Amino acid sequence: MNNENGLSIAAIVLAVLGAITPGVGLYVGWAALALATLAALGGAKGLPIAVVAISAIVFLVLTPSLWVEAAAHKAGFGEATGAPPILRIGSIIALIAPIVGLIVAPSEKRRE
Repeated sequence: MNNENGLSIAAIVLAVLGAITPGVGLYVGWAALALATLAALGGAKGLPIAVVAISAIVFLVLTPSLWVEAAAHKAGFGEATGAPPILRIGSIIALIAPIVGLIVAPSEKRRE
């Protein structure tokens, strides 16, 4: 097993833990996506995409902090405070980062 596969497996484990961990699941999911990005930059291909898919489902379905933030902004609290929807912005950036890592990784590092 090489480093990229180890990072990818650790990312999958963290993504699943983020799904079942109340309170800090979003941040554990962000850590999983950071590891998936490092694995993608190292040349891993399939497992970082799996982490993105798992994390996207977890963020949309099982993360109440994103729902609360969306409801607060819809109710007008975001405009009153001038605060951007930072959790949603961070989640979108974290979901895109492994895909960018796959695109940016040198072609000789990419494996099937």
